[in-house]
Amino acid sequence: MEESMPWGIAEEIEPGDVVNILGIDHVFYEEVMRTGGTVSWNNNNPGNIVSSGEAESYGAYRGKRNNIFAVFPSEAQGFDAIRRFLLRRKDKTILQMMEVYAPSGHGSNNPEVYAQKISAALGMSTDTPVSQLSDEQVTVFAREIKRIEGWREGQSHGPDDLPSQMSEWLTRFPTRTEREAADQPFARRGSPKAEGIKNIQRPLNDLGHTPALAVDGAFGPKTEAAAKLFQQRNGLSADGIVGNKTWKKLAEA
Repeated sequence: MEESMPWGIAEEIEPGDVVNILGIDHVFYEEVMRTGGTVSWNNNNPGNIVSSGEAESYGAYRGKRNNIFAVFPSEAQGFDAIRRFLLRRKDKTILQMMEVYAPSGHGSNNPEVYAQKISAALGMSTDTPVSQLSDEQVTVFAREIKRIEGWREGQSHGPDDLPSQMSEWLTRFPTRTEREAADQPFARRGSPKAEGIKNIQRPLNDLGHTPALAVDGAFGPKTEAAAKLFQQRNGLSADGIVGNKTWKKLAEA
């Protein structure tokens, strides 16, 4: 287990911990907390590499994740992880690599379009094997993945200048167990099973959704349908994605 950090008002905060409030993620490091940027920036994970044993072998915090994504101690380590991911599969072509890296059907991924953008940056065809790329070209490949995945900086805060909402949250839920039980994650169909998703299912049931949802922390088709109905009734875009606006309406309800 990582050593706890001196955040004062909260217990058991570790590097790589994520606190979700009303669908907004806050990622803690040794001395700063990141929030408000793209998930890749918040996580020091410019390639949005999924949390796994492989990601940990590249330096990601062990056992930590933000939704499905790994959290890295620094941007440099996160960027190096993209290069190592590519070189580990250097027998694949640019197109095949993107089919592995960003498979079709996972969110809005379009591996063919991504491969074409990377090929244009490299001046090569999409059927070029990674093994034929120079070290500099692998870096260009990784840089294009970072651009495609999105990298927008947010805000960094230290223990002495946490936003009031975060200070109040940590005061109200000082222990890890309490924070996990109170979690309010950004969630959609297919999100990892989590305690925080129960905090979506319970209020939907309390508001009279029928048939009642199983409060199991799994965001499946029934939870998605219930979320869409709730959004429709509350003047929100009925996309079934529980983000900041939907969490606020759930809290008001």
